[in-house]
Amino acid sequence: MSSEPDPIASVTQGVASAGIEWTEEKIKEAIRKLKHHDLAFIEDSETINIAKEQRKHGEWDFFKTYVKDKNLRVLFQLGLTLRKLEEKKKFEEFANLQEKIRKKYAVDGLHVTYFVQNGLFSRYIANVLGISTSEKLVKEIKYLFENIEKTVSFISNNDDVDQKVREIVAKIHSNIPKTFIISSTQSVAMSKCKKIKEKVMPELPEYTSESQETEHRLIYILNKVNDPYRK
Repeated sequence: MSSEPDPIASVTQGVASAGIEWTEEKIKEAIRKLKHHDLAFIEDSETINIAKEQRKHGEWDFFKTYVKDKNLRVLFQLGLTLRKLEEKKKFEEFANLQEKIRKKYAVDGLHVTYFVQNGLFSRYIANVLGISTSEKLVKEIKYLFENIEKTVSFISNNDDVDQKVREIVAKIHSNIPKTFIISSTQSVAMSKCKKIKEKVMPELPEYTSESQETEHRLIYILNKVNDPYRK
C-alpha cells in the first residue's frame, strides 16, 4: 500500500540534492513552516507559537465547531493572537502582525481579526445562542462573517460624525440585521462613537442598545426588538 510522501523528508532530500549549504537552524525553520504553513506568513517564531496556543482557547473550540472555512479559521486564530499580544503588551509584535494580516487578507480580513480580538464575536454570539438548532447557528455565524461590513461599524479618529450616522442608519435599514455593532478603540474615536450612537438611536426605534466600555474600548450592540431568526 502506498503512503503519502513525507514533506519533511522531501525538504531535507531537496536541500541535499541541490547542494544548498543550509545550516541546521535554517532547515529547522523550513520544517516549522511546513508544519504550520497557514501561519508561516507571520515569519516570527514567537508570534507563531502564541498563535498555536490559541487553539486551546474556549472561543476557538466553539468557533471551529461551527465554521469550516479555512481562511475564516485562520483569521479567527489570528484575532485571538492579536488579543494575546495586546494583553502581553507586545506592541511591536502586535503592529507587525496587523500589517502582515492587512497585506495577506486585505482590510476585510483585518476587520475579521479586529472583531475577534476585541471580544465582539463573543458578544454577538451571546445574542444568538437562543437559536434552537446547530444548523441555524452555523448560518448565523456564516452570515456574520460574510457580511461583516453590513453588521459592524468600526469608528476611527478620522470619521465625520454625521456622515457615519447616515452610513450606519442606511446599512441597518437596507439589511435589517438582528444585531448591529458599533465599536471604537482610540480615545478620540471613543468620543465620536458615543456621539454617533446618540444620533443613530432616534433613527432606529425598532432597536435597543447595550454598551461595554473599558479604558481603551467602547462597544455598542444594537438589538432588533422581536426579530425572528433568519430562515
